[in-house]
Amino acid sequence: MTYTVIARSADSRLLGAATASCSLAVGNAVPALVPTAGVVASQAWTNRRLRYEMLRTLHRGGTAEEAIAGLADADPDLALRQVAALPVEGPGAHLTGSLCTPWAGGVAGTDFVVVGNFLAGPEVVEAMRASVDGALAVPALSSMDLAHALVACLRAGQDAGGDSRGQQSAAVVVADTLAGFQYPVLLDVDLRADNSATPLEDLVEMLALKDRAHAAPAELVPSTEVPHRPEDEKLWSTVLS
Repeated sequence: MTYTVIARSADSRLLGAATASCSLAVGNAVPALVPTAGVVASQAWTNRRLRYEMLRTLHRGGTAEEAIAGLADADPDLALRQVAALPVEGPGAHLTGSLCTPWAGGVAGTDFVVVGNFLAGPEVVEAMRASVDGALAVPALSSMDLAHALVACLRAGQDAGGDSRGQQSAAVVVADTLAGFQYPVLLDVDLRADNSATPLEDLVEMLALKDRAHAAPAELVPSTEVPHRPEDEKLWSTVLS
């Protein structure tokens, strides 16, 4: 049904996710990101609440493995789910339930996790792995660099067969971990094609438009710098408690 990459820049400053599916508005259902905790995805026969459960564990200092292991108590139908988690620091993890529609599986690297289900075959995940692994090796990525790399990863997966049913929607999100505790989450990149015959091409076009916006004189580009405030940290602790 869906293929997704969640990733972190080599310096752990940026977190991002990109996802594509032959279903409506995949960006609303699959990825979730909290800059001070990590990035997660929940898909297949999707239970969106699992994103919160994983982020809560990561926020409390748990590992990705612990975040996923804790889902068994939250969802009696975990065999139908496919999930992935990546903290701000430390290795990522993924789980593919035994009842996910084949082909289904995933792979984790140093700074990324790739998962997919209802795919044309394992070559989709392998193509995505090769694409994102090389891109993340580049030092000092910007938010736009990471967004482009994540969309390129999706395109590599599509070129390898993608979702066996076709295409309908795609999304990419990126956040700076230095943004700290803010609600709603401050995203540097948040682009979606919710219902399109060519969602990946739409994302490429939107990124090009955003690139041009970033090329404007500095005084015309809105600042995203927000001072750290203890009350914001308290809010996040309450939200993820």
